[in-house]
Amino acid sequence: MRLSILFLLLPSIGLSQQVINADQFFSLGLSGFEPIGKPTAEQLNFPWIDKYEFRTETRDFEPGKQEYTFRISPSTAGIRRAQRAYYEEMRNAPDFDGQEIYCDYVLSLHMDWLSLFMLHENQNALNELAVLLKDKQTIYERMAGTYDVDPEKLLKLQTEKSELEMAMNKLRQERGLLFQKYPIQNQEIDFGHFITLEAISDFLANNILSANESAMMDSKTTYKKQLLVREMELESSENKRLVDFLQLKYTGPHTDALQERLSVGLGIQLSNSGSKKLKMQELKMELDQLEQQSKRDIQLKQSTLLVFERELQADIQAFFHFQKTMEEEQKQLESLSSGFSQKEGVSPLFLLEIEERRLSMKIKALGKKERLLKDYLMYLQESGKMCQPTFVNYLAP
Repeated sequence: MRLSILFLLLPSIGLSQQVINADQFFSLGLSGFEPIGKPTAEQLNFPWIDKYEFRTETRDFEPGKQEYTFRISPSTAGIRRAQRAYYEEMRNAPDFDGQEIYCDYVLSLHMDWLSLFMLHENQNALNELAVLLKDKQTIYERMAGTYDVDPEKLLKLQTEKSELEMAMNKLRQERGLLFQKYPIQNQEIDFGHFITLEAISDFLANNILSANESAMMDSKTTYKKQLLVREMELESSENKRLVDFLQLKYTGPHTDALQERLSVGLGIQLSNSGSKKLKMQELKMELDQLEQQSKRDIQLKQSTLLVFERELQADIQAFFHFQKTMEEEQKQLESLSSGFSQKEGVSPLFLLEIEERRLSMKIKALGKKERLLKDYLMYLQESGKMCQPTFVNYLAP
């Protein structure tokens, strides 16, 4: 008996919708991101001998008077350490392109989750409006053939129904595109714990980025400065090298036994070379210019973020004022409709007009709210918070 009951319940269990929340949505989205790793550079061992040279010369094209020279330029432990550090700095360079792609992908995930939420909210409002327009049509049908029917209102009703159908069709298309992008076709979406504009206002008031945080975000400048430091260390190590080369020279057979056939040479390098001093100064000036440019970029970024934050905060406060004004208007209309509903002879169309006004302002408020939430996400992208190594859902309270 129990088996037969379970068999009957299986179809309903299989057809029941699964519920997906914000955490599951973002986990699903991040699992579809496949970063392309940068090529792995090979490990290098830097030699003790920096350069080998072999030369041969002859006089009057006579092989018997051939001269052979073998020269080596030795390296030092300091040079090899500097070369290794410089190479490791280049070898372990951050994947800036990959980081930028990841930041844009995280922003797109937030935008898509916001779009799903706003589609849900707008769909509910349009469903209410559809019921209201249907009630108005019913009343007009009952009034057909009487002198109380206003042709202009009938035309307006038909126009509103057409616009409503187009708006609902647009919502269906946008939802369909998002459902194709993410495998959530047969799942119910839970939009609980979605961030409010009040929470965003508090966040903006308490989380203005400091200059130090802005400097940390500029990883490209930090890497360039470190690379310059490594290059200066290498240049300094090469300048400290004392022995420039060791040389062994052999002169071909001679009839004169007293003539020298084998000689050893040594080259000493002086550290006061003008070209080497110039190279070091160029590197120092480049580092100073990079630091100055970095400070200017930080100041510009800080001021840009501050302006962005103030504008967004002002827009949110304007929305709160709009919302408060609409609530006060709604209270007055509800009080007015309550007084008229108790009187005889009042057309129910008047009450429906009041409700339609409420719904139209609700839809308008949803449009304003969506724009503010998008601006908030763009602010986070501009500030670099979207690029944190650990993922954060910024649409959660």
